[in-house]
Amino acid sequence: MAKSAMKQGIWRRRIGVPFAAVLVAAVLAVVVFSGQFAKGPNDLERTVSSKLEGEDTEQIRLEDGQSPNKEAAIEEQKPSQAAAIDQDDNTLNPGLKQASGDERSAGGSDSLSKESPPQSQEGDGGTAESGAEPYIKCTAQSDIKICDLSNPRFDICELCGDARTIGQSSTVVYVPQNRASNGEEWIIRAQSRKHLPWIKKVTIKSVNSSEPEPICTSKHHIPAIVFALGGLTANVWHDFSDVLVPLFLTARQFNRDVQLIITNNQPWFIKKYSAIFSRLTRHEIIDFDSDGQIRCYPHVIVGLRSHRDLGIDPSSSPQNYTMVDFRLFVREAYGLPAAEVDIPYKADKDDPDKKPRIMLIDRGKSRRFVNVAHVVQGLDWFGFEVVKADPKIDSNLDEFVRLVDSCDAIMGVHGAGLTNMVFLRSGGVVVHIVPYGIKFMADGFYGAPARDMGLRHVEYSISPEESTLLEKYGWNHTVINDPETIRKGGWEKVAEFYMSKQDIVLNMTRFGPSLLNAIEFIM
Repeated sequence: MAKSAMKQGIWRRRIGVPFAAVLVAAVLAVVVFSGQFAKGPNDLERTVSSKLEGEDTEQIRLEDGQSPNKEAAIEEQKPSQAAAIDQDDNTLNPGLKQASGDERSAGGSDSLSKESPPQSQEGDGGTAESGAEPYIKCTAQSDIKICDLSNPRFDICELCGDARTIGQSSTVVYVPQNRASNGEEWIIRAQSRKHLPWIKKVTIKSVNSSEPEPICTSKHHIPAIVFALGGLTANVWHDFSDVLVPLFLTARQFNRDVQLIITNNQPWFIKKYSAIFSRLTRHEIIDFDSDGQIRCYPHVIVGLRSHRDLGIDPSSSPQNYTMVDFRLFVREAYGLPAAEVDIPYKADKDDPDKKPRIMLIDRGKSRRFVNVAHVVQGLDWFGFEVVKADPKIDSNLDEFVRLVDSCDAIMGVHGAGLTNMVFLRSGGVVVHIVPYGIKFMADGFYGAPARDMGLRHVEYSISPEESTLLEKYGWNHTVINDPETIRKGGWEKVAEFYMSKQDIVLNMTRFGPSLLNAIEFIM
């Protein structure tokens, strides 16, 4: 029996090895002649490290750039409602090679090289000719307006039926079933802050019977979303409020089977948030401005839907999405523990030496803790294990979100760094230190979003004695004795005095009751 089994094994190897060699050779031939390997968002490196004029810059936790506010009217920035200004600029190192019109990977939509003559190709998701099922998620209806420009925050165009994207002219063409209708044209800024003049525009046209149809060079059987980057991004609050939350609202419904087409592409942005992008699409991301293709889709959305700053209105979402859904989606994207896992202190409550863990975010330039060592000492006295987030230390983004996840609470002065609350577990606590003079806008930025995400929010407004403005201006100055007058002077005055010129000397005795509230939430 043993000899017989041995002979059978030798026979199998003699037959199997040549067969395997032939199979490998066939696969290699297919790869060579198909042009290139697939590359999509999942291939993108998920870490970002950059330098700005020789200075270390922050990762996702940073509080950088400028943001608008309810009275916003900054020169050339016309910011929209409820935002703030953070003065620490965060310019990230691009270093990410992305798909463009003449440099495509087989995993997404194939593109022609510059030397190749135009010809129709199959794109992501297959085509009717390749045996794919007909696209049924939206159907062309003659009585529905293509573009809706009525929302004060954003413009949106939705093309169902035959839509064709032309990157070189930043145009999306709609070919209606009834070509007898007159052609129309809209030009919109394809991001959630349509009043920012420097956001790149996209033209949407419907052709009539006298106009020639642009010839498809790449056919797709999936929907596409065309949107713009830039704007006020490079500030983490705006990254989430202006792009990532609106993109979630617009793209999540397609369950990753959607192509993202980006104008004014910022490679650093895609690289920095690659984990999130890879959870929104399984297809190649297209750089619209350098795309040499005419891509044909059964469904194209131009623009991003947005309900409010760093927020979602479930009643305005056909899918009834909430900010809890968004936070859990982000946590899933980064592989953080599931929703039912408790905050770390409660999850490990059997450890008698366990302390509640709080992340202290210390800003880099304005609105800093002047007495940060005393703050850390006070937090320790109240029983916290303190994890200090230093904006001048570069860190791996994946490691940083896990560091936030390991904390029960996050604490910082009003600024973009508090946006990192999105990585906390359900029931986590946001301790929000509000500088003097800006209480009127504090809750809209971080209080309401925290509660909407299923987190606890503890707000502490500092007294004039805890602000460096008192030493600079004295009790008799309007900045100290009449903040309302400064506010009436416009956003520029609020930003100048209360956002840019103020640091914090936190009184731990006065602050104590707020810390006790945070501890009660954690316990």
